[in-house]
Amino acid sequence: MIALVVDARTVTTMPVWIPPERMSLLDQAFDLRGPDALRFGRGRVAETGDCAARFGDRALLVTDPGVRAAGLAESVVDSLETAGLDVEIFDGIESDPSVSVAHAAAEAAAQSDVIVGLGGGSPMDVTKAAAATVASDRSLLELLESDDPLADSAPTILLPTTSGTGSEVSPAAVLFDDDGEKRGLIDPVLFADVALVDPDLSMQLPSRLTAGTGLDAFAHAVGSYISTDSNEFADALCLRAMDLVETHLRDATFYGGDAPEARVGMSMAATLAMLGRVNGGKSAIHSVAYGVGALYHVPHAEAIAAVMPAVLEYNAPAALDRFASLGDRLYDASGSRRHRAATFVAGVRSLRDDVGFDGDLTALGAAEGDLDALAEASLASERHLRASPRSMDVDDALELLSELL
Repeated sequence: MIALVVDARTVTTMPVWIPPERMSLLDQAFDLRGPDALRFGRGRVAETGDCAARFGDRALLVTDPGVRAAGLAESVVDSLETAGLDVEIFDGIESDPSVSVAHAAAEAAAQSDVIVGLGGGSPMDVTKAAAATVASDRSLLELLESDDPLADSAPTILLPTTSGTGSEVSPAAVLFDDDGEKRGLIDPVLFADVALVDPDLSMQLPSRLTAGTGLDAFAHAVGSYISTDSNEFADALCLRAMDLVETHLRDATFYGGDAPEARVGMSMAATLAMLGRVNGGKSAIHSVAYGVGALYHVPHAEAIAAVMPAVLEYNAPAALDRFASLGDRLYDASGSRRHRAATFVAGVRSLRDDVGFDGDLTALGAAEGDLDALAEASLASERHLRASPRSMDVDDALELLSELL
């Protein structure tokens, strides 16, 4: 494992990192960003129709075959039709949705007054991409290739059926082109008009998906909290999200719908974590995970679970106060800052292991011969690396990743 040691060389090369709690409140500045409206609570799926009716009388429901087969679309359609809307359904969404599928969804939405996204991150991201395309005179591919801000977006309502991606409160849409390369739109106009988070929609979520998306929510929260872009507002959201994941993920994973309080806790954690990330910052956890996903085409949650403890351990020496405080809060740590920080990292690793994941990249298809390419791919997301407390170069990435083989 990577040693949690601050030696002379590390101290001299490590960037200066000032924890937000040491900054004067006079220096705090942030903008509150999120969906126009956020409605949270059990049974609130019944409000979908009332939310949609203010935009018109034609709705497109974007979802995937699994969500539809589980019967989760029925309550949404019933609510929309009860409110007087004509409803069309587009359910051609696959995992890691392609640009072509999002283009097809946009064509299906051309005559709709509102687009409703129901599912995990994939249907919600396609909903946002389709909404941007419908509101533009350019094609989706042109929007993806342009650096210009988006002009507008068609009205959207987003309902998550998982507890992890947080896409319902995010201004991003992630797609994949024909070569399997990740493409994305990130713009404030992509925030939903209504994020409608009903934990009852996640009660049937399979155990493995519950665990993986829950770890992703934790990664969103801790990544923002340790980021150099963090602030007091985002910290409050992220800390509570981490509390909820540590408290509820095991029960939600193993007892599912028989542990409704755990399900509600995880739904709340996912939403709070992404709101914290959107209003705070990012860190290297997702950059390294994106590299793993790009090379081996594994689910995002699998990549997050594999790399998160190691990336946290790598960053801990540059943010000991932050890590030590998390050890205190979540795991009743004691002793020196380094020991309390190490206690936190060990706790995250235990949480990951307890819900059935591990840090073995070979299980995801990695081999030693891939290390150079994997290290390069792990450093590709500059927006995540920029605000990570400890800088990372190719040699650092190689050392970190080699420990996971």
